[in-house]
Amino acid sequence: MPRRPAYAKMYDVIKKEIVDGEYAIGELLPPEPELERRFNVSRTTVRRAVDLLTREGLVHVQQGKGTQVLDYKTHQSLNLVTSISETLRQKGFEVTTKGMQIDYVEATPRLAKNLEVNTGDQLVRIQRIQVADGKPMVIMRNFLKPESVPDIKRYVNKFSSLYSFLEDRYNINIDSAKDSISAKCADFTEASMLDIEIGSAILYMRRVTYAAGVPVCADRISIVGDQYELDVNMVGRHKEV
Repeated sequence: MPRRPAYAKMYDVIKKEIVDGEYAIGELLPPEPELERRFNVSRTTVRRAVDLLTREGLVHVQQGKGTQVLDYKTHQSLNLVTSISETLRQKGFEVTTKGMQIDYVEATPRLAKNLEVNTGDQLVRIQRIQVADGKPMVIMRNFLKPESVPDIKRYVNKFSSLYSFLEDRYNINIDSAKDSISAKCADFTEASMLDIEIGSAILYMRRVTYAAGVPVCADRISIVGDQYELDVNMVGRHKEV
């Protein structure tokens, strides 16, 4: 196995430190001479490592000031029902959809419970990859009741944000949601679809959305873990009885 070059090793270390919060957003990385001494490398090697960090959106080089750590994660507030696509756009990403498929599947026991139908009932399944600034970011799978979205197969590849599409086309106004969020490691299929290494961190979300108390959509969402962050605001203190 070939040895990893010095600039790549340096990039790995600094990236991990940024992701782990060793550097605050807006903070400057140490100056080049200090990095040269720390990693025992040349200035050229330092600049190649910083260039990799810059391409990944982790830092920004400001001439005469230094290398600033960027807020590279996409933040989603859990206090408002927002789709992943809408959150990415609000963050400034150009969002496109790749490989959309719409078909019909039988409801599993869990999906049946989510959507208040019978196990084995037919559901619409929408699958696609959301791409942010040319980089695969999210694997989306959405399940809906066919009677609520008639002829939806006609609209394959004609929308990006499902929630907005449901509002505009079917007059379904989603007003609440329940999320179950967990961490997992990317398997072979997920790694291939998201162009990441097998075992990379994945944020996995199971969501049920509602309109006036009626379940509309059950979502299964896999998000590149080091590019997304969820914000939660809590009010009040739970007290044990």
